[in-house]
Amino acid sequence: MGVLQAGVATPLLLASFSTTALAQTPELESTEPETERLIAQAMSTEDDNGWYFSIGPSLVFGYPVDVEADDPVTVTVPAVFPGAPPVTTEVPVELELDTDTGFGINGAVGYRFDDARVELEVAYTSNDVDGITLNDLDEVDIDGDIESFQFMVSGYYDIPTQSRFSPYVGGGVGLATLEANDVEATLPTLGEVALDGTGTSFVFQVKAGVNYQFSDRGSAFLGYRLHGIPGQEFEALDSDLDTDTLFVHSLQLGGRFEF
Repeated sequence: MGVLQAGVATPLLLASFSTTALAQTPELESTEPETERLIAQAMSTEDDNGWYFSIGPSLVFGYPVDVEADDPVTVTVPAVFPGAPPVTTEVPVELELDTDTGFGINGAVGYRFDDARVELEVAYTSNDVDGITLNDLDEVDIDGDIESFQFMVSGYYDIPTQSRFSPYVGGGVGLATLEANDVEATLPTLGEVALDGTGTSFVFQVKAGVNYQFSDRGSAFLGYRLHGIPGQEFEALDSDLDTDTLFVHSLQLGGRFEF
C-alpha cells in the first residue's frame, strides 16, 4: 500500500512543480519596444549641455516692399502743344514692390542648457522683384531682386516629450542689411526709375517648429520663421525713399549637430 501511494504521489508532485514553474516564467516580449525604451532613456540621461552648430536652407515667401519719398519729386512734363514751355511739377512718390517666392540659407553656432538654447545666427535671403506700383496706379513689370543679410542673437526652448520629436519656440534680435539689385522700371510721369542703395537696420524674428533627434548628437528640424526689418532706405529720382517695416515669412529645413 505504501508503494502504491508513493507511485501516485510522484507524478502529482511533478505536475504541481511544472505548473508552478510555468506560472512563474515571465512572458517573452518583443525586443523592439525595449530597444526604443533604452535609446530614449540614454538620450534623457546624457549630459544635455554643450556646443552645437546648425545649417539649413529656407523657402522665403514673397512680400511687399512699401517705400515713400521724404519729399515730393520734381518732374518736368513735356509741353502739351508745340511751342509751349515744358511744365515743372512736384509729384508725391509712393511705391509698392511685389516680390516672388525666393530662397535663403542660415547657419548658427549655439550652446544648449538642458531644454534651452542660445545661439549666434547668420542668414541670407534673396527674392526677385516682379512688379511695381506708383501711387496706387496700375502695376508695372520690373526687373531685379532684393537681398538681405541678417546677424542675430536668438534663444530657444525645446519642449520635452520623452520621444525623438520635440517642438521648439524661439526668437531673436540683431542687425539686417537690405539691398536692391538692378531694380529698374519705366513708370508713368516719372519715366525711368532705378531703385538703388543698401541700408542697415534693426531686425527681429520669431520661430516655431519641431526637432527630430536621429542620434545622440544629431537632429533635424522643420520650422517656420517670421522676421521683421524696419527703417530701411533706398534712393531713386535723386530722392531718399523710406521703407515700411518688412514682414518676411519662410519655412526652414535643416540639421543641428552637437560637438
